[in-house]
Amino acid sequence: MNAPIRADASPSSIPWPPILMAMTLAAGLALDAATRASLIDRASSSLIQVAGAAIVMLALANDVWCFRILSRHQTTILPHRAASFLVTEGPFRFSRNPIYVSHVALIFGLGLFLGSPFTLLLTPALAFGLTKLAIEPEERHLLEKFGDDYRSYMARTRRWL
Repeated sequence: MNAPIRADASPSSIPWPPILMAMTLAAGLALDAATRASLIDRASSSLIQVAGAAIVMLALANDVWCFRILSRHQTTILPHRAASFLVTEGPFRFSRNPIYVSHVALIFGLGLFLGSPFTLLLTPALAFGLTKLAIEPEERHLLEKFGDDYRSYMARTRRWL
């Protein structure tokens, strides 16, 4: 039998999201180099890079929006720290994990911008890793800390989009 989680305990002792993002990008670029794979050729490079840059900018803008709202409520933005407030406004109205949506979009956009097919192919693995190592532990933490308020939020708001 598992011991109950303390509401003031952090969801994880390891900050998985930046680690997973760095690993995804590094693995994608290493595989590209090993296979000489690239999405960029003279005919399509500008369009692919502009699309990638636009996705990166949108992801970063969403992150800033999330950080401002979390800061306003004086709760942590760090994934390995305990939450002190349940935020359900702004981008959190559309997704329970808008920062992780931004993380996945950022890596995908960088894959396009850098012309890295393996980074694009590894992006779903990033989403899976974030779900298992960050989101699910955070959900357990938030359920323990906020109870029915978080259950209600879960019922009306999707995990991703």
